[in-house]
This record gives sequence, C-alpha cells and structure tokens, in this order.
Amino acid sequence: MADEDDIEEPAEPETPIDDEGEEQTLLTTADYHNIAQKQVMNAVFAVLADNKMDWALVAPFLDSARELVRGDFATAQMRLHTVRAEGDTWIEAEEAYLGLSVSDRDDGAEWLAETWWLSEIALADGDPAEVRRIVAAIGRSLDKINAWLADKPPAAPEKP
Repeated sequence: MADEDDIEEPAEPETPIDDEGEEQTLLTTADYHNIAQKQVMNAVFAVLADNKMDWALVAPFLDSARELVRGDFATAQMRLHTVRAEGDTWIEAEEAYLGLSVSDRDDGAEWLAETWWLSEIALADGDPAEVRRIVAAIGRSLDKINAWLADKPPAAPEKP
C-alpha cells in the first residue's frame, strides 16, 4: 500500500499555447456561439470564395430557400404584447412590444421567435425629427384604437 507521502498531487492541466506563444483558453458554452460559430462560417465562406462558384450555380439555391421561407412567413404571427413571462407566471410588461413567430409550414415547429420593444423600434434611427413623426403617428393609431373601444363594454375587473 502506498504511503501518504508517496501520493502525488494531480498536476494542473497545461494551458495550450498558440503559434504566437499566447496562452489559449478553453471555450465555454457561451463562447461557442460568439467565436466558434463565426469561425465555422468564415471557413465556409472562404471555401466558397476559393472555389469561385459561379452565381448561376448559387442563385437557384437562394431562390429555393426564399420560396421555402416565404411560405413559412405567410402563416407567421405578428402581434403586440402587453405581458411577459417571469418564471411560471405572466406579469405586465414594462411597455408594449412587438412579437414575431414563424413556424415551419409542414411540421409546425417554430424556427424564429423575435421581440422588440416599441420604443426600441421608434428610436432605432436616432433621428429626433423621425422619432417625433413616429410619436405623432402612434398618437393617430391610439385615436383609432380608442374610437374602436369607445362603444365596447369596460373590461371586467381582474380577480385577485
């Protein structure tokens, strides 16, 4: 049986060194999408560029992909939302936001889900004059919405 003094401590794993003598760090799961995926895409683009594929060969694939996606977008759902998930419950959102959901037309599996705060959309250009025009247009939209609501019965009070 080995003596306690004879047991060696496990060695620290060596940090790999790149060609320039810099230490390399291992990628975390979060890094994968930020670094590794971009490297794979760059490699694919480089191969395509090296092969100098004629546009006439690429265009039919692009056209087919557009047609497939166009069909999915025909049944997509776009709507304004007022609540957001917090854990297992729904709570009032900080502001209204736009949601887009696109599902595969054949199997119904959602492949795109995006949301944007209305203020994010309005402020995107950073042009104060354009933002003022957007605010005026939203005001006109609110006038139409309020006119539609005017003859509707009030909402029932929420139960605690």
